[in-house]
Amino acid sequence: MSITRKDRKDLDLEDERTAQKRYAKLLREKASSSSGYQGPRNSQWTRTGLPTRRDISTGELIGRIALAGPDTYVLDGQSDFYIGETYAELDGVAVFGWNTPIACTFYRRRNNHHKLCDEVAVIRTLVNRNGQIVDFADDVVRADAPAQPFSKRGLAIPAPPSMPKPPMLDVPKPVDAAPPAEESDGHDHADHAPLGIRAEAALRAELQAPRTKGLSVVLATLQSDQYELITIAATDSMIIEGKPGTGKTIIASHRAAYLVHKDTPPENRLDGNLLLIGPTEGYSKHVLDVINRLAAGSERIKVLSLPELWQHILGLNISPMGDISTTPQDVDWKLVKLLRRAIRQLKNENGGAALSAQQVYDYMRTNSAAIAHEPEWSSYLRDLPEYRQAVALRAHSPLLAYIQWEVAPLADLGDIQHIIIDESQDVTPLGWVLLDEINVGDRWTVLGDLNQRRSDHTPTNWREILDLIAIDEGTPVFELAIGYRSTRPILEFATRLLPRSERTVNAFQQEGPAPVVDKVRPAELGDAVAAQVERLLTAYPHGTVAVIGPDTAAVRRSLRSRGWVGSMRAVSPWERDGREVTVLDPDSARGIEFDAVVVVEPADFKQNRGHQGPLYTALTRANRELVVVHSKPLPDALRRR
Repeated sequence: MSITRKDRKDLDLEDERTAQKRYAKLLREKASSSSGYQGPRNSQWTRTGLPTRRDISTGELIGRIALAGPDTYVLDGQSDFYIGETYAELDGVAVFGWNTPIACTFYRRRNNHHKLCDEVAVIRTLVNRNGQIVDFADDVVRADAPAQPFSKRGLAIPAPPSMPKPPMLDVPKPVDAAPPAEESDGHDHADHAPLGIRAEAALRAELQAPRTKGLSVVLATLQSDQYELITIAATDSMIIEGKPGTGKTIIASHRAAYLVHKDTPPENRLDGNLLLIGPTEGYSKHVLDVINRLAAGSERIKVLSLPELWQHILGLNISPMGDISTTPQDVDWKLVKLLRRAIRQLKNENGGAALSAQQVYDYMRTNSAAIAHEPEWSSYLRDLPEYRQAVALRAHSPLLAYIQWEVAPLADLGDIQHIIIDESQDVTPLGWVLLDEINVGDRWTVLGDLNQRRSDHTPTNWREILDLIAIDEGTPVFELAIGYRSTRPILEFATRLLPRSERTVNAFQQEGPAPVVDKVRPAELGDAVAAQVERLLTAYPHGTVAVIGPDTAAVRRSLRSRGWVGSMRAVSPWERDGREVTVLDPDSARGIEFDAVVVVEPADFKQNRGHQGPLYTALTRANRELVVVHSKPLPDALRRR
């Protein structure tokens, strides 16, 4: 009986699952052994010939590469190999780490190509769910690719007498893909220039799968431009801008792991410590699992939101409340000059004795005329609240943290050689200059979207930020132009809030439900939202659902009346019968995503000059479906059809 294409794929799938089980077992054995391990025959890919203790890895294989013919230089006569989390050898087949140069054969970046890139015939992307390979997709990239590109090991699989080759991959042209980060070394990908979407089938399946509570590792479906930005050397600074869902947080988290991992080539690897900054505590939790897994638990990465960083520097047990600023002066970088002047004067008066942050702050308030020569600044310092009140207000956290850093910098934030900062559009000028003090290596990866700014007191363009952190004005700005998270209908609805010149939608997910706009009476608001939540949980039984609004008290009351259990104030999940819905304020929704989102009362979202950043962010948190429930008139832009 002949073997069908489906039978062949099922057999191949079982073969790959067997290989992954062996790979995971091998990594566990290496991790538990105190002795060294056998590195790859050609050590240029790990840059180490010394025995080292391996950290425990989950042991997932990412992909597989088949060459047009055997290679003797790297593969000792073999013609195929795997890409995985770290190096191993499976029955004579090599597994190379995702962060080594040879991984370019899989990710197909534009520059710094490996010598085997020109020999690649078939790229197999392995789709993992909960640690098991559930599918794979083969992309044929050469007309002369072998009919049976991958050798079989561990399973005896008869070859059919004749089997048609899978069709060659039609590589789409990119839509404003990120420009190359470095000059090419002369090796160009045959049939792969310019680059477009890679591993399209696997990527589509991943995006249509239910969202998880935290960010997922997406090594198998990283796009070429994303991988290129992730693997730029630690010594280089850059700005990465992109609309919601273009992969900024994926780049931030995976780049953090890449820069500290011991298998990363030394010319790209970071020598000191790395600080990854996000917007909220929820963001920190969102990315932490990815960081720990990919960086093998490295202690050189510190993940903190900006509020958590200020709180940590000040040694506070309770998070400050309120807006990030009430006046531009709260977060003006000129405060640095004034606080340093206060420190000098105070030290002169007390004979150079050690100072506390409270002493300096109180001195600034009570000696404002001597410290500030401009009347507006003297008046501002004089009107500052008492220290006990100031530490409880977010608007004064950067000033107090800066004073604390000047008088007694924290040892556990020492030797920061590179800062990666996501959602950077919400960092204030004073925040930037304090981060610059912390970043002794003066190397930066800045990611953000200026259309999502939440305050009029933050920089309005990237040049302002470059000036604040005093790095080269020629620092490259890369644009991520393709939106992966949200569907075209969601993005077309949300981008109505943007200036006309910013409304271009480049969505990978073209199809999806149109946003639902539900107008109700004020008294019905909470029940209407709760009803939509229950509908969405039924529609996405294995997915995640969130409610986002400035005032969700009525929603929480309605959820409670329907048997849901949760906090009336805290940002936390509400639970019932094993299902969850997360109720968030707009500030807490930054940097995270859900399968479906209900946005409540858009008219109540805070606006800043020329932008509706908080509402725009909330509307773009959904991966599959967006619902808007309102009793007040919608913003004009959302009412237009």
